[in-house]
Amino acid sequence: MQVIERTFSEFLRHPKEVVAELDNGDVVLRRRSAPALHLRHADRENARSEAFSGITRVLRHLSLHYPAAVGKSLSEAYPWTNYLPDDERAQFLEEFAQELAAAASIGDFKAVAQFLHEWKATAEVHADPELARRLAGPHEITHGGRVPRPSG
Repeated sequence: MQVIERTFSEFLRHPKEVVAELDNGDVVLRRRSAPALHLRHADRENARSEAFSGITRVLRHLSLHYPAAVGKSLSEAYPWTNYLPDDERAQFLEEFAQELAAAASIGDFKAVAQFLHEWKATAEVHADPELARRLAGPHEITHGGRVPRPSG
């Protein structure tokens, strides 16, 4: 599927032309100082969502019945999982499938990106023995002064 990029200004000036391009693929509208917008025909989005939900259910089933195979696939897709201890790698595998299933059920995958970011940070700690040692040790808790009330 082709992705066509246009500026948001082009869309505002020539909306019919930009919408006509949806017949050839998705349109990404770039905006200054703001996230891009993604235009797609609703039927294509519904089909994508349905397919992704099915793939998620299959992955969940496979992770329950064939955890070693799915674990190997995940370690190839996310090589940083090799730094996780075995018990944490198993936990990642189980939670990954659950996280995908939950995200697919509501059609919002931002939580999956956050999940991956957090697990990758955990792997980075395990990859650095000095950092892991410092974080595992006792921490002195200090209390600072009062935090000022936010203004605005």
